[in-house]
Amino acid sequence: MRRWEVPAIIPRVQSLLDYLGPWALVPVFLMVALESCAFVGLVFPGETVAFIAGAIAGAGIVSPLAAFATVAAGAALGDIGGYLLGRLKGRAVLAWSPLAHRAYERSRPRMEKYFARWGAMTVVIGRFVAVGRVFAPFSAGLSGMPARTFMAAALVSAALWSALLVAAGYLLGSNWRSVTGWVASLGFGMLALLVLTVLMAGAYEWLVTRQEEVVGWWRERILEPLARRNGVDLAPLMDFIRARFSPTGYLGFHLTVGLLVLGAMMWLFGGIVQDIFAQDPLVRVDRVVAAIITHARAPAFDCAMVAAGWLSAPAWLGSVVAITVASLLAARDRTRAILAIPVAAGAYVLGFGIRDRFENFSPHVSAEALVHGFHGFPSVAMTAATAVYGFAWFAIVMHLKSWRIHALCTVGAVYLILLAGLGELYRGKLVSAVGAGFALGGGWLAVCVTGAVTYDRL
Repeated sequence: MRRWEVPAIIPRVQSLLDYLGPWALVPVFLMVALESCAFVGLVFPGETVAFIAGAIAGAGIVSPLAAFATVAAGAALGDIGGYLLGRLKGRAVLAWSPLAHRAYERSRPRMEKYFARWGAMTVVIGRFVAVGRVFAPFSAGLSGMPARTFMAAALVSAALWSALLVAAGYLLGSNWRSVTGWVASLGFGMLALLVLTVLMAGAYEWLVTRQEEVVGWWRERILEPLARRNGVDLAPLMDFIRARFSPTGYLGFHLTVGLLVLGAMMWLFGGIVQDIFAQDPLVRVDRVVAAIITHARAPAFDCAMVAAGWLSAPAWLGSVVAITVASLLAARDRTRAILAIPVAAGAYVLGFGIRDRFENFSPHVSAEALVHGFHGFPSVAMTAATAVYGFAWFAIVMHLKSWRIHALCTVGAVYLILLAGLGELYRGKLVSAVGAGFALGGGWLAVCVTGAVTYDRL
């Protein structure tokens, strides 16, 4: 059965559980457990069963504690079953598919290294994603993740997941359907964010540990063949590149990176403007996303998006600036403390100024071909949020040398900016306006940060 056929059977499942009364906890336990250890999650989502269990508890058929204990026990035992299946019979399962078996053998070292480093986090976050609940325990066992580490992660994730969903079903009662789809969508969003974060962290670690190899490969495979073919002396070029990207060089690395980021942000902004002028595919993406958001509106989702919208509210951003200034003053960094206020104020001035300028422009197309123009372009709130959260990240990483803290702050800043963007989209802003606001705020941040670092090195 395909996943998109599942909603048709959900009312029948609820009717069956209502009919069984207290005995409904038995099929609840089985369905939640089998989701992880028997790949049932590919057919029927476990969060729906957990919601229904909470709704049954809300109707007084069973106690909330019994519903939570049943769902949590099923989730934990299901994860453990999936782990044991991967640990003991994983290769035998993969042998059913020669393609999957060959792919596993090729990626086995990377997979084992990944679960050794990120296994616990993957199990915890995977519990909140349908595909993660199905495959994460099996993959953890297949990769040889230590049983003690997996057990701890599985128990914590099962408790958190069960408490959240059973409580939601208990409070919503018969309205639990209004959020099940949103929870599934949110889970896939978390999975995408996790994958992106892990990929970036892995790329950084790979580049740092193989700096000489990368530089040598570039010189031997690209630069030297070109130089021999065209009779060019590489020494001046290599000296220039080395000076530009040397962290210890005078203004080299920081100025170069700042200019590259500024150029990238301006390229993004210009590309969005060009697409709106020409009514290229981006404006159709705007229309599709707006339609999806309109269709997804629900009371529970409204509450979540109101909270996300507050992340770009002037009052909240002002408090972030105040905390950043106080922290910099406590660290005796008066230069950056003074700079924090112009960064935020300048973002608003820049956003409002450019928005007023673009209000008078019109795309170069006929009225019949016009999808939308520059109304509300760019998003001023997104411009300010990008600049403020970006500068707070810069202030932290400049004073704390721990790589773990750097990674946490980087992911946190990106996450807050993404949530602020989602809040803007939910309030009716277009993807193009939000993207342009991000580009404008990022460019302004690059100017301010590059200027601050350059001033320190003069």
